[in-house]
Amino acid sequence: MTNLKTLTAAVARATFGMASTFAMAQASDPAQQQYGGAPEQQAAAAPVSDADLQNFVEAANEVSEIRDDFTGRLEGVESQEEAQALQLEAQEKMVEAVEASGIDVTQYNEIATRLQADPELQQRAEAMN
Repeated sequence: MTNLKTLTAAVARATFGMASTFAMAQASDPAQQQYGGAPEQQAAAAPVSDADLQNFVEAANEVSEIRDDFTGRLEGVESQEEAQALQLEAQEKMVEAVEASGIDVTQYNEIATRLQADPELQQRAEAMN
């Protein structure tokens, strides 16, 4: 039983770790901040509009709440199958939350990735939160 709970917790961290969140995006790599990331990434990246960033912040807050809820629910599961079912349900709810915010999952993930390397974008997002 202890092994199942350990496995469930590890799978939950891996599953929910894949969902980019605002909080995770704020923990950026200092080397990327100092050097601003790869020049080709900067040149290719279009600016994030205030509307898209606001939608991202709202979605990230909702995704964080869903992740917290399902992480708590996973602690009480009895089987790996039940854990997997909860993880799939959580992923579906996260996708729904992102799409309901007015952006798609790809755009959400792109903004989350850019937040890690763009201090100015981080400041804008924090001001909206």
